[in-house]
Amino acid sequence: MASYGDDGVDLTELTLGLPAPMRARRDEQGREAGRRQRLRSFVKVSMDGTPYLRKVDVAAYGDYGELVEALNCMFCCASIGLMDGHGPWEHAVVYEDGDGDWMLVGDVPWEMFAPSCKRMRVMRACEARGLSSNA
Repeated sequence: MASYGDDGVDLTELTLGLPAPMRARRDEQGREAGRRQRLRSFVKVSMDGTPYLRKVDVAAYGDYGELVEALNCMFCCASIGLMDGHGPWEHAVVYEDGDGDWMLVGDVPWEMFAPSCKRMRVMRACEARGLSSNA
């Protein structure tokens, strides 16, 4: 061991690290953040007549109502709705699924929609009626 100065203090090598419980908690937080990142599913949303796109994290919403409400806020519009026969909506939301087919938002259960949605488009309701399974 090396000595330091005249007082005879021995120098030893010291390695600092987090105590085991804190290290385990940090590792768990890192894994949890990774899981959350994988669960996020951002999709692009376009609206007919607007020159810009938006991105939406579909996994952040619990159902179609929350999603449509968020789209109305994003595009400063109160006329976006589901083509379920309820309400005089001017705009409807369609989405592209994993197979490349365009479908109306709301035609399948939320649990099927959320993981399969690749992108969305807000279009005039009169143009979307042809896609409706309820028409």
